[in-house]
Amino acid sequence: MATNRNVTINDVAAASGVSRATVSRALSGYGRINQATIDHVQKVAESLGYKQNALAAALRAGKTKTIGLVVISDFTNAFFDRATKAIIDQAKELGYRVLISHTDEDVEVEKIAVDTMLSNQVDGLILVPSSTKKHSHLTPKKLGNKPVVIIDRKLDTPRYTTITTGDEVAAEEAVLHAVEYGHSALGFLIAVPGIDGFTKTQPEIPITSVQERADGFLSGVQNCKPKPKSVSWLYCEGTEEAANAAVTSLLDSPKPPSIIFTSNNDMLLAVLKVAGDRGIKIGKGLSVISFDDSPWAAAMVPGITVVARPVEDLGHLAVTELVSAIEGKPNHRQIVLPAHLIKRGSVAKLK
Repeated sequence: MATNRNVTINDVAAASGVSRATVSRALSGYGRINQATIDHVQKVAESLGYKQNALAAALRAGKTKTIGLVVISDFTNAFFDRATKAIIDQAKELGYRVLISHTDEDVEVEKIAVDTMLSNQVDGLILVPSSTKKHSHLTPKKLGNKPVVIIDRKLDTPRYTTITTGDEVAAEEAVLHAVEYGHSALGFLIAVPGIDGFTKTQPEIPITSVQERADGFLSGVQNCKPKPKSVSWLYCEGTEEAANAAVTSLLDSPKPPSIIFTSNNDMLLAVLKVAGDRGIKIGKGLSVISFDDSPWAAAMVPGITVVARPVEDLGHLAVTELVSAIEGKPNHRQIVLPAHLIKRGSVAKLK
């Protein structure tokens, strides 16, 4: 007999007294075979130390029990870090593995990542698209009619289940909160993929979540009472250098803001760094509100006021919806989970 490491399906068949095909069906869970034979074959395989090729078995059964997760942005980003963990945990709970690809807001890299997932025979895809409009590679035909769930952002063609968060409403709430606290000089620092440096003029924003935050901030400015005395807008490349330069520009302007709203944690870190270098105390000399909560934002002194999104719920729901579709129960829905403002000490009360 071969050593345990080299035991083959033929060895199991010989020891079980059944055909190779029967062993394959018994160990892979497909085809018609009685339970007594399954139990017998599995017991023999275990006694021999047979290690099944999981991928080959899954392919024979018609499913790999694998989900492809195509993630845009950096895994160190608080939102994507937590969303990825939630997706992996929920997939494991439902008996699925997750293949992960990071595409850094690049549509061409995204295309390669999707092709790689498909070549690995994933049963379905969870996607964070890098563009609202550039998605010709995401048609059902190109994806082999694999089930797909879109998270965090929307496509301009709503052909798949999409799970997003209510960023626009929450962004407006953040502005109204600051004005209620007496802030009348407002600064907005919004990260936009695909631009160089920073600009005061709103560029084309390629992803819906960023556009919704910008729209929500603007609605807050338009709807607040009293009206702010000055409002500054900067749209910024997502690099540390550009973000630091943008914050410096805001603070050195003739009418510097008393509060800066940031669209993500990368922009928030730039505010904290530049303010710290200048000896400006957050919550006193400068206030700040950002999107996405994190343990460090809560642990800081003062804690950072944030628009918190239900990241874990989003990740769990994405997997649940996808697995339902994989198992033959597609339910194309446009789901918006509520975001909410967590008020901490980073917003000074001026009145």
